[in-house]
Amino acid sequence: MIDWYSVLTNGLWILGLAVILAAFSYTDWRRGLNSPKTSLRQALASSRFLAVFSLGMVLFCAGLALTSGRWWEIAAWALLSVVFAWQGISSWQAWKKTDDA
Repeated sequence: MIDWYSVLTNGLWILGLAVILAAFSYTDWRRGLNSPKTSLRQALASSRFLAVFSLGMVLFCAGLALTSGRWWEIAAWALLSVVFAWQGISSWQAWKKTDDA
């Protein structure tokens, strides 16, 4: 019998890692396409990258919180998830401000 809860929770952190990898890849591709003189460090500091990266980290942390067995592991992963959610919202708002201007 398939344990669907385990499939869902483990799929969540795997999806988070896929989003993170896609964010890195897209940012590097866009940097090379638009302005090759922009350093990778500058591209990774952009609000566009940080918003998507934070989403991936929220999914990753939430997945690990749901698969953890000890209360302190669950609390630590949940706290990290909240921190990344806050960073993601802040970055998304900054990204939208720069797109509107």
